[in-house]
Amino acid sequence: MQQLDNQEILMKLKSQKQFWDIKKKIKQGFSDQQKIGINDIQKFAQSCEIEDQLIKLISHILKKSKKRETLKEDQIEFLNTSKIKWTELLFKNLDIVHQKAKNQEEDDTNTDSKLYIYDEKNLLAFLQTFKQQQPSVLYQNVQFQSNKLLNINIPLKSAQQILDKYQYILLQEELPEEKINKIRKQIENEHLDTELEKIAQTYVPNGERCLLYLKYFEFDHQETVLQQNFAKLQKECSNQLFFDELLEIDGHEISEDTFYFVFQEQILTCLKCFIRDKTIKENIRIQLQNGMKKEHAEFQLPVTGFFPFKNISKYVAPLCYLSTKIHIIYALFKEFFCRYFCFLHAISSEYNSILSLCMQIEEIVSTRSPKLFHHLKVIGCDTLKLIIHQLIYCFVGDMDPPHILTIYDQIIGHDSLEILVILCVGFLNKYKPKLLLAKNYENVQQIFQELREDKFQELVQFAYKQ
Repeated sequence: MQQLDNQEILMKLKSQKQFWDIKKKIKQGFSDQQKIGINDIQKFAQSCEIEDQLIKLISHILKKSKKRETLKEDQIEFLNTSKIKWTELLFKNLDIVHQKAKNQEEDDTNTDSKLYIYDEKNLLAFLQTFKQQQPSVLYQNVQFQSNKLLNINIPLKSAQQILDKYQYILLQEELPEEKINKIRKQIENEHLDTELEKIAQTYVPNGERCLLYLKYFEFDHQETVLQQNFAKLQKECSNQLFFDELLEIDGHEISEDTFYFVFQEQILTCLKCFIRDKTIKENIRIQLQNGMKKEHAEFQLPVTGFFPFKNISKYVAPLCYLSTKIHIIYALFKEFFCRYFCFLHAISSEYNSILSLCMQIEEIVSTRSPKLFHHLKVIGCDTLKLIIHQLIYCFVGDMDPPHILTIYDQIIGHDSLEILVILCVGFLNKYKPKLLLAKNYENVQQIFQELREDKFQELVQFAYKQ
């Protein structure tokens, strides 16, 4: 971490609105003629909690000045090797997809909308191979259990820890208008990320959500910069990439959703800019593919450092409800992906990774709903196969946009993706009675082909039922 000297801290303090609010408060506490000593200021600051506010503000500045390095290596060596194998597999998939696209150009009747490099099922199938391989030197200190789809020895929170963390949501009630107005004012005046996180955990009024996100990501005074950066990326889109074709197919699929069809053009524009954005590679929290270059290959990894995947448009779509300005939508999508959604596609032992989240879900379901867990295994429909789509795409397509944005609030509120574990457990518990009657995988598929409506609060409540 780069150390800031006192002068730099002071300059950054002066750039914060809260600093001037504190200064004004101190000035109001003393008359112009009054002789003021250091002890007087200290006593006054302590009595009206200014001292605490200043400490929080300095902590906020120091935290924001720390640049997170992209995680490239995992503490478990075999996961590093697995990431290389995953990248090699994706290059092979890319070659197949490219050949399919060529065939379609030559034969108009041969249309295949399934042009994507990988989807959530491919990723889960790859994670499953960890257990199927023979023990070797790569697997030192790695343990497997046969009763679960995934179970290797990586650091995990206990099921109870995660359940306790989000239990407060069960007690949340509809707020009166007076309380909502108070929260609106808090969002308008607050700048500390810790305080914004607290608001995001409890309740974010629809009209203030965009402002809260912009403040949390420190974009609230950078609109001109965001606009200029996005304009540059849009110019680069004039040079066609093969990946654009895959994104167009993906954008077309999301447009079939009645909630998002009006945003098809904005979504596609954001995605095309995204795969051309060179700053993603340095800002993303974890490396998704190992970044190797294939010699003599027709294609290399995009400048982002990873391949676009099926349903990537689902991450952008809900954010279109927050602003009519496309550069704002893009900035929020990019930040959410670089901070959070990237972990849903990373071969890693990190607590937010898809591997960790899957194992948490299996742990909770197997211990709290053992009958359901065993039944699904017997009929050939493991727990993770049932919820992998909802988990990786944050329930987009399964919930209405307001409920999806509540999920996004919780992700910011806890700086974590663990809310998805709670929702996936709730999802399984909600449909448990029907699932226990299913005799095979086909019966299970029929259950979820039926018209259904899942809601955030409802799934949280089901997560705590046994």
